[in-house]
Amino acid sequence: MRIAGFIIAILGALAAGLLGAAWLTDAAEQSARITQAKALGVDTGALDSIVTAAYVLVLSLGLGIAGGVFTLRGKGRIAALVLIAAGVAPALFAAKALVFTWLLVLAGLLSLGVKPREVRHAV
Repeated sequence: MRIAGFIIAILGALAAGLLGAAWLTDAAEQSARITQAKALGVDTGALDSIVTAAYVLVLSLGLGIAGGVFTLRGKGRIAALVLIAAGVAPALFAAKALVFTWLLVLAGLLSLGVKPREVRHAV
């Protein structure tokens, strides 16, 4: 369960990071048009939400890796909290981000089944 949770967390983190980087690149390429649209009074609220979600997706890359490491080390509850938060947070700004972050949520649910490692004492 540890290995599966770790691998899924890493894959989800990479997917989230790549999506965030792609959205940020697209926003940077279109920044002149966005500025023009704002000057003309066009509502860019949805686009602003996607840019915010992109930054959160990049943050989810780091959180996903950290959650995977927590899973591998047997810290299941901490890993679940970090991974589920990393998977759901981008969706608060852009729901379509869940297409890529569902792996983080799945890894978080799997990490709930991870038991702490037993400490073995030498006799």
